[in-house]
Amino acid sequence: MGNVDIEIYMNNFIGFFKKNPDQLKILIGNTNSNDFFSEIKKLAEKNLSEEKEIAPTRKQMIDLLVEMNTDKNKKQITAAVTPFMEHHMGIISLN
Repeated sequence: MGNVDIEIYMNNFIGFFKKNPDQLKILIGNTNSNDFFSEIKKLAEKNLSEEKEIAPTRKQMIDLLVEMNTDKNKKQITAAVTPFMEHHMGIISLN
């Protein structure tokens, strides 16, 4: 039964973007749309297996888009951002 729910969700999701291709371009940029839809389906399957709502959450969607549009791992990006910078004269606060 779960696969039917996912297929219905994906048909509606893809159908929306077929009717509104400009919105898809705004959302995913230069990313391949087939890769994007494939990843959304994986998120939907994961949510269904965890007995959550099938549709990806806002956070899941943002994480997916960041992952698809950057070459760096998200953990590397957050680890590199700190409020301090090392300088040859000592540590400088960047606030």
